[in-house]
Amino acid sequence: MINHIFKPKGSRIWRWKFRLRPEDKKIQDVSLSTSDKQAAESKRSKLLCEKEHERAGLAPSKAACKAAQCKLAEHLEDFLGDLRAKGRNGHYIKGIAFCLGQLIDQCGWNFPPDITADSFVKWRSSQNKAAKTLREYLISAKNFCNWLTAQGKIAANPLASVRNVELRGREVRCRRAYDDSEFGALLAAAGAQRMVYLTAGLTGIRHGELKELRWGDINLADEKPSVTVRASVSKNHKLACLPLHAALVGELKAFRPADAVAGDLVFKGLVPRSKVFNGHLKAAKIAKVDSQGRVVDFHSLRHTFCTNLHRAGVPQREAMELMRHNDPRLTATTYTDASLLSLRSAVQKLGFPASQIASQKLGAEGQSLTLPVNSSAKANSIETIENKGGKSLSDVAWRILAKIERWCALQALSLRTTRLKSRGYSQCETALVQIKSARGASRSSRGMVGVTFQAQPFAQGG
Repeated sequence: MINHIFKPKGSRIWRWKFRLRPEDKKIQDVSLSTSDKQAAESKRSKLLCEKEHERAGLAPSKAACKAAQCKLAEHLEDFLGDLRAKGRNGHYIKGIAFCLGQLIDQCGWNFPPDITADSFVKWRSSQNKAAKTLREYLISAKNFCNWLTAQGKIAANPLASVRNVELRGREVRCRRAYDDSEFGALLAAAGAQRMVYLTAGLTGIRHGELKELRWGDINLADEKPSVTVRASVSKNHKLACLPLHAALVGELKAFRPADAVAGDLVFKGLVPRSKVFNGHLKAAKIAKVDSQGRVVDFHSLRHTFCTNLHRAGVPQREAMELMRHNDPRLTATTYTDASLLSLRSAVQKLGFPASQIASQKLGAEGQSLTLPVNSSAKANSIETIENKGGKSLSDVAWRILAKIERWCALQALSLRTTRLKSRGYSQCETALVQIKSARGASRSSRGMVGVTFQAQPFAQGG
């Protein structure tokens, strides 16, 4: 840290040279306006204390004190001039100026310290404007306060704690898209503006962007025709190259004058205002407001373009690129008219077999006919073991037969050990194989009367 006073050579006045923080790049040199060293030290100490208070936020800066004495209308002019220097759209700047002018007049904001959250909330609660309009007022005021903070004119944004109003369920102007018949009727009634509406409906380009579109931005010669929306006229200030529909390419070729040059406007004087557009709607017999309160206007052509992309099955990510959106919710929700989507045909595309949704019926074994049988051994036994009535055995009979099979296996082991020498190995082995394949016992075993086996009976002496 640099902090000392000095007297330049040949001068009687003491000066203060300082750099209080290492991150400060510039070393400041301030005149103390005195030739007395003791007075210079006293002034240096006082100025140093003020600087420390400013850094800690305990005292306003010198720039803030100076700005507090200027009227807020003067700061507003500086803010609008800064927006123009940044290349903001003229329509956007006009809207900002109107909102802030209304707030300055109606909230009593004469100087920067007059801007408070309480005064804004009181003003907002007394308004009957739409929720979206009130949100625009708050956004404009916050942007202005952020600019004042960045310029050092105020210490912090006084509106930072103010929350936006809820928009869901409070929309006053809800747009919808044109259906195919309405779009065709609008083109038929448009007259000289037909190409403007067709281009907007097949590219999604906005009203203001169409007004600035030039022939040099349209490429009709290559195999991949396209239109370029320049960053200087785009809403998001980003360059975009959009492919052109084949039908639109032919229409533009016929519409282009023979003597047109790259710098000429494509739709010079043809992009309609609201009054002209509403006249075309009336001529096409399209209701401005439908039974659900939804409206149609020029921007609805952009909604129509997005809705038709979804109807054609275009993937969501590609639709976002064509719409030039950063938020997928805008593409999927705001700009897509769900009432025009073919939901019934979408359900019919489901490949679900009718047999799987039939009512379930239980078979003889207690199993659902639509479900697979778990035990393959049990199913094989049903095919080979039947009673006299020709019906499959019950679960109780199967458990009894399983016990008989285990008992026969024990008897086979006994035969293997006690009679192997007297009867011979081959006869005992044959008896064991017959027992395993039969999976049961004789008719008289354990009271199982009427049970027959397809396998051969035991050998003699078994």
